[in-house]
Amino acid sequence: MLAKLKAVTFEVLETMYYLFPETLEEGEVVPAKGPFLRSWVTINGPQSIRIGLQVPQSLARKMAANFLGTDEAGISKAEMEDILKETTNMMAGAFLSKMDASGTLKLQTPESQWLTDADRSKKPPANRLRFDVDDELMELFVEKG
Repeated sequence: MLAKLKAVTFEVLETMYYLFPETLEEGEVVPAKGPFLRSWVTINGPQSIRIGLQVPQSLARKMAANFLGTDEAGISKAEMEDILKETTNMMAGAFLSKMDASGTLKLQTPESQWLTDADRSKKPPANRLRFDVDDELMELFVEKG
């Protein structure tokens, strides 16, 4: 499952945002520059799961600017939230296509939240992938819905 999510992440970031992630191995460190934005989408089905991304504000701003074709300086927090929710939605949809999921799985509306330092210090999900994207940390996670 994580291998398919990784492939989907690369496809979405490269084609929609012109960003080229590199997989980080466990123990590899990319300085985490906050604040962070987290977005997720729940996939309801026999076993519901939640797929999401967590990125620093600076990367969310870069993604929004690349997607909208504008300068980073003019990007609002609301636009960053919208773009990250759309990203998780695209990734979850592409993931379902790769899984040949039947009509028993349904994508829900994406959600997002800005993370506090306390949120960031919680134990990370067991099923996660970490990427270096333009010297920024991006985390992809999968957890039970």
